[in-house]
Amino acid sequence: MILVIGATGTIGTQLVYQLIEGSYPVRTFTRSPEKAAKFGHKVGVAIGDLDDIETLARAMRGVKRCFLITGGTKQDQNALEAAKKTGVEHVVKISTQEAGWTPVQGHGHWHKEREELLRASGLTWTFLRPCMYMNFALSWVESIRAENAIYSGGGTGKLGAVDPRDVAAVAKAALIMPGHENTAYELTGPELLSFGDMAAILSKVTGRQIRHIDISDTEQGEFFSKMGVPEYTVDGLVETFSLIREGWARENFGASFA
Repeated sequence: MILVIGATGTIGTQLVYQLIEGSYPVRTFTRSPEKAAKFGHKVGVAIGDLDDIETLARAMRGVKRCFLITGGTKQDQNALEAAKKTGVEHVVKISTQEAGWTPVQGHGHWHKEREELLRASGLTWTFLRPCMYMNFALSWVESIRAENAIYSGGGTGKLGAVDPRDVAAVAKAALIMPGHENTAYELTGPELLSFGDMAAILSKVTGRQIRHIDISDTEQGEFFSKMGVPEYTVDGLVETFSLIREGWARENFGASFA
């Protein structure tokens, strides 16, 4: 049995669909069973909360492999404690590329902290460190509709944005196939793109003349806050965008799947 924590999120949803397609036994962990209803009767549903170890332990009974994405370090601690109690053997965890940089940068700091918890747990693990998801473009819908513009603090820096479906495909492989234990994978898209390049692609697709407008770090932070990003992660994300602007991402995000 495979447990998918974060099953109704961006990556989790795609992962569950791909596991269903392969006829693998799947159990989803969610606070909102109505959100998991989209998977039909092909998956098990465990109702619980990452802040409640007992519900995690119930969800993990009979589970050997687990996909994990969390919103805080304490939630990782809870999940790992429950996993060790119930006999889970392997955890595939979503992290970020900045956690693998030397030195660690941006919001990679708190992802690295969580990686270290898993390393020390005694469980085998696979870390997936994706670049920016391509569907980040959805955060620009309003400004495109109103102004034919996208806003970012990335300047002319480039990065290899990745499709969430591809990240899910790697997660599936790490869950169902041997050979990925205690390995970290940096995941990017097929080419390096600046935000100006992204605006040009969106222009071609939509038939609009969309331009990229660079913004300050302060404005970028306000942008993330309006998106509902937790405040403790905003500063790290702003730092990441400043590194993109400075060209760090061009050297560290790469241009192909690891």
